[in-house]
Amino acid sequence: MTDNTAGEWLAPVTPLHRVSFNETVDTVDDVPEIEHDSAEPLGEVDAQTIAIRALARRAVSVREMERLLRDRGVTADDVAKEVARLESVGLLNDDTLAVDLAERLQTRKGMGAAAIKSELFKRMVNPNSIDIALESLPGEQSDLCLTQARERLGRLRGLDREVQYRRLHSYLARRGFRGSDITNALREVFGSSRGGSAPEADNVITVSFRDAD
Repeated sequence: MTDNTAGEWLAPVTPLHRVSFNETVDTVDDVPEIEHDSAEPLGEVDAQTIAIRALARRAVSVREMERLLRDRGVTADDVAKEVARLESVGLLNDDTLAVDLAERLQTRKGMGAAAIKSELFKRMVNPNSIDIALESLPGEQSDLCLTQARERLGRLRGLDREVQYRRLHSYLARRGFRGSDITNALREVFGSSRGGSAPEADNVITVSFRDAD
């Protein structure tokens, strides 16, 4: 049916994307800035616009959102209001974000608990949420470490055993596995390989992960 009323029209509707906790990057700083009078602080409506633009791209942590809004010039009161609003409707949830990221880092990148914890700190996730995520990781870290060791050893064929050992140890340490799990995994893979035993761990470089400030 055609509406013959002169001058009346409907503006196009821009759909809001559902927030995906599966899309992850390291920063939310690429969210476009909105135009405003630099002499006036951004208000509550502007804060909502910035937040929705950010969440349309990826899920973010509470502290990431707070930092983004502050960096865009939103007042402290309006930052608090917008963050509270987003949490109330489920668009900001550090528990959900942490669990999802932890599972993906383990299953897709083969990371151990220490490396996962470090990555979550980089995303400014709440420490309590990080603890929940690490406790919810599927499987045993020792089993995952052994699996990673077996897979990686296959790529080191042809090298001297001591070279294999050092490279494999360094690789597993970078993946964030505990020293005891690494030692047991290396003993297992080298003990079952050609009936030998693991070389001595002399001069092996270890990697440690420190919590972010």
